Amino acid sequence: MANLAKHAFIFIRGFAIILLFLTIGKTISPLLPIVFPGSIIGLILLFLSLRVGLIKIDWVVTSAHFIIKYMVILFIPLSVGIINYFDLLLNNWLVIIFSIFFTTFLIMLTVGHLFQRLNKQGILNMFVYLALPLTLMIFFSVNMLIQESRF
Repeated sequence: MANLAKHAFIFIRGFAIILLFLTIGKTISPLLPIVFPGSIIGLILLFLSLRVGLIKIDWVVTSAHFIIKYMVILFIPLSVGIINYFDLLLNNWLVIIFSIFFTTFLIMLTVGHLFQRLNKQGILNMFVYLALPLTLMIFFSVNMLIQESRF
C-alpha cells in the first residue's frame, strides 16, 4: 500500500509541475505583443527550469512518459476533422507540400550552419541554452509568413 501511495505521489507531483508551467505559459501568452501559444511558453520555461536545475528531471519524467505514451489518442479528433477540409487540401496540395519541405529544409540548413560555426568557435555549450528558443522562433516566424500569404 505504501508503494502504491509513493507511485501516486510521483505521478501527481509530475502532473502538477507540468500543469503549473502550462498555466504560467497561458498566463504570459496574452501579455505578449505577438501571438505566441501559451503551451509553448510553458514548455520553454519548463525546459529552462530543468536545464538550470530548478526542477529535477526525476520529478516529471514518469508523468511525462505517461503523457507521451497516450498522446496519439489526442490526434484522432484532428485527423477526423481534416476530412471536412479534404477539398481545400486537394486543391492546394502543392502549396502545402512545398511549404512543409521548404520550411523543414530552411530550419535544418540554418541550425546546421549555426551548429558548425559555434562548434568551431568553442561556444557550443552556451548554444544549448538557446537551441530550443531559437528553433521555435524560426519555426513560428516562417509559420507567420505562411499564414500572411494564405492561398
